[in-house]
Amino acid sequence: MSKKITLILLALVILLVFQCGKSPSPRVVVMDFIEAVNTADTASLEAYLDLDRFAQEKMKELPDSVRDAALPKVKEQLRENFLGSGATRLKWQNKMIVVNKEEVEGDQALVEVTFVDQKTGITEYTKARLYREEDRWWIYHIKD
Repeated sequence: MSKKITLILLALVILLVFQCGKSPSPRVVVMDFIEAVNTADTASLEAYLDLDRFAQEKMKELPDSVRDAALPKVKEQLRENFLGSGATRLKWQNKMIVVNKEEVEGDQALVEVTFVDQKTGITEYTKARLYREEDRWWIYHIKD
């Protein structure tokens, strides 16, 4: 084998290793998360969702006086909403969901998501919020 072919093969192997070791983009993480919710896949759901941080985001909507006591309940309710016969899961099953463009700024990302009700045609837009930690993207908020 010639030296040129060997170098080309080596470059291809390095490129392949780099691509395989690369974590999915925020957009792909959101698509995989939505699929995990639709299939009630608990393991995958936990691989994409930072439930603690999501609960903290939800807590911001509550008065200061009840936040500490409400955290365990909010966290459990969020988890239940995404699994089994949870409200979010059932709502999403009736919608066509389109994951649109992503905006990445450092270790933070926003991913546009469009929900279209298949019966009424009503369209809702939201942005999933993600952060990167140790080369992984985690969802910490999406309209539920």
